[in-house]
Amino acid sequence: MKLKNLFFTLLLCAFVSKVTAQEVITNESIIQMMELGFDDSMIIDKIYTSDVKFDASSAGLGALKKAGASSEVLSLVMEKSKQNTKSKTGIYFVNEDGDNELIQPAVFSGTNNNQVAQKLVSGLINSKQKARLPRTKSNNVIKTDRPEFTFIFNPATTEVDNLQTGQGNGNGGLLNWWFRVASNPNEFVLVKLKVKERQNLREVITGKSSWISSSEGVDPKLAIGFDIEEIEGNKFKVTPTSLEPGEYAFLYQGQVPQGRQNQSVFDFSVQ
Repeated sequence: MKLKNLFFTLLLCAFVSKVTAQEVITNESIIQMMELGFDDSMIIDKIYTSDVKFDASSAGLGALKKAGASSEVLSLVMEKSKQNTKSKTGIYFVNEDGDNELIQPAVFSGTNNNQVAQKLVSGLINSKQKARLPRTKSNNVIKTDRPEFTFIFNPATTEVDNLQTGQGNGNGGLLNWWFRVASNPNEFVLVKLKVKERQNLREVITGKSSWISSSEGVDPKLAIGFDIEEIEGNKFKVTPTSLEPGEYAFLYQGQVPQGRQNQSVFDFSVQ
């Protein structure tokens, strides 16, 4: 009997330990602890011994300050938030479960639309360069017309220099080099993709050319505006204007490092 009780005691301890290990402390958790009467030392100790997921934006810190959080707690929230996002570069959106999900870059193909035929007809008619993505819908599904995105950059000087000059192995920037070369969301443009049902693809015009001139990049008239809020030096919250259902993508429009091609976009679907 004693052996059986010991077994259940050990099982319960293991379960409690597992639950505790899975606990994630958020801004709301801190507010709840303050409402329950936890003092600063207990809150700080809890932050240091738990996984954290803090909102260190002006609004997030303001809510904590309003709830009565001390300067020590606020400083720790900012410190832990910075550590938690270090090197996790990219564009994130909030999924249905309320978690931040990374948008993986999707590779597009660039094609000229009847370029030769148009030049034969008239040198004044532009041929169009288009970025085309396979399938009519993105795998990144957002179910709100006013989504929020988080851009995280890590412009380490040595890596950026190596990328620009082609020196060094550049391993740090092989995957998300956009966020090591760029430093803020202004270097990206948000566009709505045109869906081609019959061809099972999505596309956007990324350049035009004729006999007398050529231009690269997305037409500013096609760009969708968005608000930018700096959360930290390398982290920004991006909120587009209201988006109707459809297919969209963020495209990098900054300087492309030597030896690299900018043939990827960060696509998502608003449903």
